[in-house]
Amino acid sequence: MSSSDREILTRRIRDAVNLVDIVGNYVALKRAGDNYKGLCPFHEEKTPSFNVSSVKQIFKCFGCGAGGDVFKFVQLKEGVDFLEARRMLADRAGISLDQERSGQATSGPGKNDLIRVNEWAQSVYQRNYRDAAGAVARQYVQGRGISEESVGAFGLGLAVDSFDSLLRQAQQAKIDLQLLLSAGLIKARTNGGYYDTFRNRLMFPISDVNGRVIGFGGRTLGDDPAKYLNTPATLLFDKSANLFGLDRARRAISETGRVIVVEGYTDCIMAHQFGFSETVATLGTAMTEGHARLLRRFVERVILLFDSDSAGQRAADAALSVTLASGLDVSVTRVPEGKDPCDYLLSAGKIAFESVLNQGVAALEFKWKQLLNGFSGNSTGVGRRGAIEAYLQALSGWVTSGAIDPIQKGLILGQLSKILSMPMEDLYRQVQRMTRQAGTRLVPAVSSAGGGCIAVPSGVEQVNAEQRAYQQMAEVLLNDPTYYPQVREVLNPAAVQDPALRAVITELASLGESGETWRLDELIGRFEAEHFGRLITDLQLRGERLGNYSAVIEGSISCVRSSAEARRTATLAEEIRDQRRRVQDTDSRQPVPEGEDDRLAALSAAARSGHFSPVRARRKYMQ
Repeated sequence: MSSSDREILTRRIRDAVNLVDIVGNYVALKRAGDNYKGLCPFHEEKTPSFNVSSVKQIFKCFGCGAGGDVFKFVQLKEGVDFLEARRMLADRAGISLDQERSGQATSGPGKNDLIRVNEWAQSVYQRNYRDAAGAVARQYVQGRGISEESVGAFGLGLAVDSFDSLLRQAQQAKIDLQLLLSAGLIKARTNGGYYDTFRNRLMFPISDVNGRVIGFGGRTLGDDPAKYLNTPATLLFDKSANLFGLDRARRAISETGRVIVVEGYTDCIMAHQFGFSETVATLGTAMTEGHARLLRRFVERVILLFDSDSAGQRAADAALSVTLASGLDVSVTRVPEGKDPCDYLLSAGKIAFESVLNQGVAALEFKWKQLLNGFSGNSTGVGRRGAIEAYLQALSGWVTSGAIDPIQKGLILGQLSKILSMPMEDLYRQVQRMTRQAGTRLVPAVSSAGGGCIAVPSGVEQVNAEQRAYQQMAEVLLNDPTYYPQVREVLNPAAVQDPALRAVITELASLGESGETWRLDELIGRFEAEHFGRLITDLQLRGERLGNYSAVIEGSISCVRSSAEARRTATLAEEIRDQRRRVQDTDSRQPVPEGEDDRLAALSAAARSGHFSPVRARRKYMQ
């Protein structure tokens, strides 16, 4: 199926469902004119701030900022990707996707095939666990205090101590061996043939957010040096982007507004067994950006609960950089007495475990203590100074890489100011100094009333004037696309620095060139990632509130052109300075006037930042 045919099918699905009906399955909505209001399903609130437009077929929460079309709503609420949300809505609308699937070229088993063979394997492992061969596995489970109810709820099983048990049963069931290989259930021998991946292991099925088995984790029941073994990377399974127990924890995460992240499968199961159903576990890896993105779909508050040994503390420290950069609200805690969470729950009970969670330290404070301990525990003098430098260096690295935006940086600096007992202004200057080499600098903003660029007070970080102008053009076009011919010459997507905004402007330019009419929900639907729903609805809302489109467009165009002229003027200043230096090098009898180099450098910087208009800059150069 061609991309155009796929777009037509997507449009059919969108037109066949009504966003108000879909949202109404989750939220009690009340009519307010052409719109509907209700309590936001994505964050806790008492006063309704969640709005659904029946005309535009978009939703927007004025509390948490979530927004988008019907596909984005399903993605956010169900924790699925765009394709899965599209399938779910197609099923609801009674639209078949079989034609699309049959038109796709395949070089091997698809995702649905892998899910089916994984679920078949799980049934085999569960049967093994209940049979006589499962005595050792049952004894281990009982020894860890895991109840029979938990065994059934999490689908625990057994891979028997055999190189070809699963392989033989697959052959008897006439399952294609290539399918087993693609699912990571068997491996190829170097001299030909195959053997089972998992042998003599207690098996933990790993499911996606919808409860479909995508892989396995196996805990050895013998003396295998590899204590835990996961399914290798497959079309379905990536241990850096999946979390054990998330499918079972989703409801509790939504209800409690928090997620507890532990290291082990048994830690997660025991937490659920004691009523902490908002618990998930990493899959034998450190916390990754993929894990953070996955959790952001459901919650912002994260409690990292790792073992109190050195390995657990290293895992916690590694997780901090990932979770902080993702904007999650993270605290860190650990169980006392060198136990793991599973053993601690069994020995101390539910109330003590809740106390451990409540004693969590904010991530920034935990990071500071870790660094301070790394400098021999000094709270004053050289050790403290070194820890501060290391701390701010890590922060500047996040800023430079774009992992932290200016708002996040401001919030973090405010927290650091309290932790380090240092003025926020001093911290700000140090971080600026550390990031300056990477090109971070203070830049001007664009006038909201139009009319071009304006200067910004020193010490205040703003969005670059030219970039803000591009953003304002997008804000207007999302509300009134008829302004595209006016901005066509200056609307250059390649010049937009923010990748997400660049993608939106690229799409707006493409639609403008085509001349076709389009709806806001259709534009949002062109982007599969959830964050585009929030971005586009934010831009559209800001433009709508600002109004006065003609003046905004005129000012934005003027600012883009002025910025280009300012760069040319700054380049001229650099050329003048270089030329005078060359004259000085060749004829020492013609000294450069005192302070001239400094004056040109200052003028160059002023021209780049927009503090001087091009005309005024030229006059300065001629003086």
